[in-house]
Amino acid sequence: MADELKIDSGALIFATLADVYLSSGMIDEAISILKDGLVRNPGYTLAKIILGRAYYMKDDIKEAVKILEEVYTEAPDSENTNLYLGHCYKKLGENEKALKFYEATIKINPENSEAKKELELLKSEKVEEKVAPEEEPKPEAVEVAVPAEEEVIKEEKPQEVEAAVPTEEEVIEGKPQEVEAAVPTAKEVIEEKPQEEVKPEIEEKVEENVEKEKPPEETKPAVVEEKVEPQPAPAVEVTKEEPLPEIGLEEAEKKETPLQALEAPMQRLLKIKSVKGAFICSRDGLLIQSYYDRPDIEELCALIASVISDADESFKFLQKDSLERGIIEKADETICVVTAGESLLTVITEPEAKPGLVFIYARKIIEEIKEILG
Repeated sequence: MADELKIDSGALIFATLADVYLSSGMIDEAISILKDGLVRNPGYTLAKIILGRAYYMKDDIKEAVKILEEVYTEAPDSENTNLYLGHCYKKLGENEKALKFYEATIKINPENSEAKKELELLKSEKVEEKVAPEEEPKPEAVEVAVPAEEEVIKEEKPQEVEAAVPTEEEVIEGKPQEVEAAVPTAKEVIEEKPQEEVKPEIEEKVEENVEKEKPPEETKPAVVEEKVEPQPAPAVEVTKEEPLPEIGLEEAEKKETPLQALEAPMQRLLKIKSVKGAFICSRDGLLIQSYYDRPDIEELCALIASVISDADESFKFLQKDSLERGIIEKADETICVVTAGESLLTVITEPEAKPGLVFIYARKIIEEIKEILG
């Protein structure tokens, strides 16, 4: 393809070729072709727009803006120029300028989904910046209210327990004076109460004194059970975490088959307008995967494998390297075959298609096929 450009210096196909390079991720090659072509065709606006896009993809935003602003002065109604100027200014943090160019893009083409999406994102960011400061004080009120209730509960409960029940240490040490002070004697009850109420109250106090004077072994379990039992249950529930999502992701990755992994690179190839279909087969002629709805696909696999095998034998006889790619031209279609390790990638195109473009585009995909199928 480079030889064709040298022969015909006025050919404008270099812009299309550069666009194919960009689609394949070959950014530096695209920039080189565009610069060389623009030296011969300095007024070719489409090539300038593609060059600006190439610099944007390379993350050289300043150079992209310089080229696209120059194009904008010549063609302000260019949809792609406005779109990529919007992208550039968004990356530079100049959101107001980015909004202006996205709005201009939508005016030119109301169906441009990329510009619509970026415009909505920028507008939503603006709204969030205005609303966010007003919502900040709300959490503070909640944080202050909760500890107050906890403090009241913590202050009240220990007092009631301490007043009603002797502590474990007091029981072990056996302080008789404090027990006697806390429980009134039978004489005190008689002096304070009328004679009618003396007998039942004396009996109650005597029973209480008997319970208080029980050995420490009986009182110990009651104190321990009340304080220890409520706490263990919540601690166990909170600490258990099951790493189920990570296991699920690993299993999902393992389930992807090699043929599923081929889907993405092959779909990029099939987007070329002149490509009718494609398929991958082994060197023995067995179909591996088809991206072409054709009834005789298996017979075609066997035919192509046979042709490539014969060509390889001829190359070996001539003591040359093995065949890397071949073209079979028919009246109604062109068959482009590229070797990919132990597999053959076959692309069926329209007869007027340029095989050179197909091979350039397929070169990137071949590496992926080699990694997947070997």
